[in-house]
Amino acid sequence: MSEDEYQRVRPVIAMAQRMHGSLNGKLRERGLEPIDALIAATYAAHHAASELHGNPVAAIEWMRDVLDTIERQVLAQAKPH
Repeated sequence: MSEDEYQRVRPVIAMAQRMHGSLNGKLRERGLEPIDALIAATYAAHHAASELHGNPVAAIEWMRDVLDTIERQVLAQAKPH
């Protein structure tokens, strides 16, 4: 994912983060552990990516690309200024 793509979808990311936070709270209210909610969210993301790309393997590669973008952003923020 390029920086331009990230900037374009940034509002959607913020909205999805709020929605996932709400969902995680509801799942915890039902007795689920946070790790289980995270695993379920990851599988749901893979399912959505598979529908987008039409191929579960291509979906994994796309998810890796997105995670690489997140990693670069986190590492850039962690560097002392």
